[in-house]
Amino acid sequence: MSDRVLTLAATEQAARELPMPVIAYFLVTFALFLVALAVTWSFRNTAYKIQAPRHHAEPHQAIEHDGSQH
Repeated sequence: MSDRVLTLAATEQAARELPMPVIAYFLVTFALFLVALAVTWSFRNTAYKIQAPRHHAEPHQAIEHDGSQH
């Protein structure tokens, strides 16, 4: 009985073939990785570009109120 199971398993496994060569799977995966890398690279420094402008008060500037300095 074990011979029959092995024979069936061997014939069923041999009937299944991949739709593409193995190297094609590698190339498709590598191309998708490069696309993801390009998208990530295009967003570099985006947070810096959209930051709100910072207003720094100069420490040596005095604020005048009614002609007197504080």
